[in-house]
Amino acid sequence: MAENKISWSFPSRKISFMKLETFTVIILAIFVFFYSFLQADQRWFHAVIAVVAFIALYVLISFIIQKVRRVEEKYVLNHQHLEVTRKTKTKITKERVHLKDIKHHKLDKFFLGGYVMTHGGDRHALFFNTRRELERFEKFLKRKLNLAKKSATAVKKVTRKVKTVKKKSVKKTKARRR
Repeated sequence: MAENKISWSFPSRKISFMKLETFTVIILAIFVFFYSFLQADQRWFHAVIAVVAFIALYVLISFIIQKVRRVEEKYVLNHQHLEVTRKTKTKITKERVHLKDIKHHKLDKFFLGGYVMTHGGDRHALFFNTRRELERFEKFLKRKLNLAKKSATAVKKVTRKVKTVKKKSVKKTKARRR
């Protein structure tokens, strides 16, 4: 049975860091390790202590920022539109994007993010907790967008046929009057 709507919240309580954030911290930790290793006359212990201090400081600051800002996003996708509700500590913003206005979408299955772009040029960011959420969203969106494209082309074909029929009938009636 086809689903009528898909909804999810980001970030999940189970996930502390996004994949992109973790990847960036790992790259920075490697840089800190090599820099401190070369600066400390190639002593491994000092380099490891510097990396541990860097990661601990990052985790502490990240935890404090998450608690202070309290950011949460709720996504609801149904057969007519995508609704995004962003909550911070001080304000709530809601965006509604009609599916017929979406001209392009891009999703990254490794970093679990993406965007949808409308005909007006607006870009709406999307964030997912799991790959399963992303795949469900993509499957639902493709199915709905394909249905919309098919119905739009069917309407164009019908209007073209009506126009050609009217032109032919007009010519025949003028010929009969003469």
